[in-house]
Amino acid sequence: MTDLDQAIRALSPAKALTILAYGESVAAYRYRTLADRAPTPALRAALEEMADEEQGHHQFIQKLISMHFPGADFVLADKDKALVTVGARQLSFSADDAFPKALDLIHETERATGGLYAKLSESPPHPDLSTTLREMAAECFEHADRIAKLAAELR
Repeated sequence: MTDLDQAIRALSPAKALTILAYGESVAAYRYRTLADRAPTPALRAALEEMADEEQGHHQFIQKLISMHFPGADFVLADKDKALVTVGARQLSFSADDAFPKALDLIHETERATGGLYAKLSESPPHPDLSTTLREMAAECFEHADRIAKLAAELR
């Protein structure tokens, strides 16, 4: 059993969804931050579109939490946050290569979040959520692929 498997098994269903909601919130924030600094209008538009998608995911997961686990409330530890984010929440733009490096962090984060969604879909926090979690995993992996292509175009 991997460390990820052990960490996931230790989570309550409500906390697992809370971690996913946090990850979607961070992703939306990061995409918006990058969109503001995008070197081209096309890149800006792509990042804004992904930010909107992530914000929609966040709202959707918040509704799931409210519906299936009313009253759930958690303070997430750094180890919880690390399941869905890579690097600092706020991106740094002090170096010349900061934008491509920020894209790399987002790529890694999308892959990590997709992995968590996929693992949770195997033993969903609620029986009705297996398909939804698989679909969310696929979207994360699709975002990771899009980000990798955008990053390659900048290099």
